Amino acid sequence: MSQNSTDKPRANLFDIRNIIGALLGIYGVVLLVMSFTTSDSDLAKASGVNANLWVGIGLLAFAVFFIVWAVLRPIVVDEEQLERDKRAVEEAAHQRRDEPTT
Repeated sequence: MSQNSTDKPRANLFDIRNIIGALLGIYGVVLLVMSFTTSDSDLAKASGVNANLWVGIGLLAFAVFFIVWAVLRPIVVDEEQLERDKRAVEEAAHQRRDEPTT
């Protein structure tokens, strides 16, 4: 297995779209489950609309959108650019170290 194939999942693991999708999905499932325990008095307060159900479905839809977006358009790490940036940082660190302090 090449090194690029092992780095790619690690780069995508902490993609903000995955984190947002997971959080929205968790909250959506919680609201969906809570919608089944909604009392008649709670329904009357919301004019007969089961708000937990609809908001839960909406959150789950957005969660699916974010996860699908992250899967279809993953983060692409340019290895060559990464190496150039690392060399530039190392050169700058060596230059600072070699400068005389006043």
